[in-house]
Formats: sequence, C-alpha cells, structure tokens
Amino acid sequence: MKRYGLIGAIALIVLTNIVVLAGVVYNRSGEPDAVVQLTERELSWLKRWDVTDKEDTGIYLKLKWNLAKSHYRQYRTNHWIYQEEDTWLNQKKLEELGFDTHFPLEDEKAYRFYRRQLPRQAYVVLEFDGDAYQQWLVEARKRIKEIEQELSEEKKPETKKSLGNNIKRISQDMVTQSHLFTIDGGLDPQKLRKRYSNQSKYIITPAVFDISMYYSGVKKEGPFLSGRIKNLSIPEIHVNSDYRSFFISDIKTHTTIYLPRDKPLSDLEPRYQVTLNYGQRYEPWIANIQKLK
Repeated sequence: MKRYGLIGAIALIVLTNIVVLAGVVYNRSGEPDAVVQLTERELSWLKRWDVTDKEDTGIYLKLKWNLAKSHYRQYRTNHWIYQEEDTWLNQKKLEELGFDTHFPLEDEKAYRFYRRQLPRQAYVVLEFDGDAYQQWLVEARKRIKEIEQELSEEKKPETKKSLGNNIKRISQDMVTQSHLFTIDGGLDPQKLRKRYSNQSKYIITPAVFDISMYYSGVKKEGPFLSGRIKNLSIPEIHVNSDYRSFFISDIKTHTTIYLPRDKPLSDLEPRYQVTLNYGQRYEPWIANIQKLK
C-alpha cells in the first residue's frame, strides 16, 4: 500500500509540473499581448527576508504601481484620502466587477454587509508613463508650492524643518515614483484590450479586487463605496538564469533607488531597464534586462 501511495504522489507531482509547464508554454506562444519597457522604478529587486542569503538562489522583481487619480495628500494627512470622484474604482465599477452594491449605505448594518463581501478576481489595466502619471506630477508640484507658501509664513523652527523635509520627500518621489498607474478594470480582458490598444503603454493582467465602505473623506455627503486592488495575481517576476549574473555583478545590492532617503536626487535614478512581456494568459515574463547609465 505504501508503495502505491508513493507512486501516486510522484505521479501527482509529475502531472502538476506538466500542467504548469504547459501553461507557461501557452502563455508565451504567439505574439505577446503587451511589451513594455519598465525601469527599476516599476520593477525593484525584491529581497526575500524569509530565507538566508545562502538559501536565496532565486532573484525576483517586485512590480510597483499606483492607483490613478488619488490626490497627492499623504504629506498633509499621513494617509491617502479617497474621494468617490477621485478614483475609477467607484460604486459603478464595483458593480461591473460583480460586487453586490444593493444594500443602502445609510442602513446601520451596511458597513458589516460590505466588509463581509469576499474579494473578486478580475483584470486591471496598468498605464505606463501616461496621463495618470502626468496628473500625479501636477498634484506633486502643486503640493510643493503649497508647502513652500506655508514655509514662507512659518515662524517655528521645528515646523519649518518638518515642512522642508516634506518638500524633500516629494521631490525624491518625483524621481523614484513608479510610472505605472491603474486606470481601469473589467471581467473581459479582450474588451479591455480593444479599449486600450497600445500594447507598449497598457498592461492588462489579473488582479484581486476588494470593496470598502467609507464614512469620512474630503466630501461631507455621507458614506460611499470605493474599491481597492488587493494585489496583482502575479506581483513578483522571476529573473531567469540568463540575467541572474547581471544583478550579482552589475547591480550588486538589494538596496533600491528608494532607500536610503538621504541620497541626493542624482543618485536616485533607476539603474536598469526591463523589457517585460505579457502573454496569452496575461502573465508576465522578462524578455531583456539592460543597465542604465
């Protein structure tokens, strides 16, 4: 019996590997759905802290992205403020993604109702270096001007120092911020591709969505529903053996362009560029990596 159990376990492992490899082959067959040129801003070298360096033979890049149309307010309130009109993940879009939004928000049981809804998988559109990123830059520059005005009127040394640090952080973010922004989502990736046809600018990939109910915000018109992307289905991309030596010999350190914060702006520029392909299953793989000057 033990022998048959062992054979069955081995057969299951072999079958699983065959299915996984078949999925990889299918994903990379034909023309890619998207081919984008990203940098270290969007793909940072992920340090796996759960294993020792001796065990850590794999190298992974973490895909970094931002939610479009969220105003640049984190240095004013220390957290993001989402307004219904500030994000495309509003109640109408949540309904399109399959969430149940019928429960009246004014009901005292509404918060519990929406909190208990399970996350849903759908497809998200990531825009690279487009209008959403330009809007983010406008907000960042606007915030710097606001802080500079506050700084000119402030008398307290400790407050002036804090305001100066805020300007520095925003200026650094303008250099290091990912140019990838989520701008739309849906259940049908082919319909999304027809709407966003530029394959070097728009990525379509599976993601997990959540629904939330908010009681407060800039607007004071009562509670509202908003969504968030809990995570991408494939947030980390494995670097194959062809490019592993590039990171070990050329990049050499896991310390990314985001840290430490005391670096001058000229030292925060990305160190490498990655050609990332998305295939038939809207899953990514690395086609090329090169060092930037």
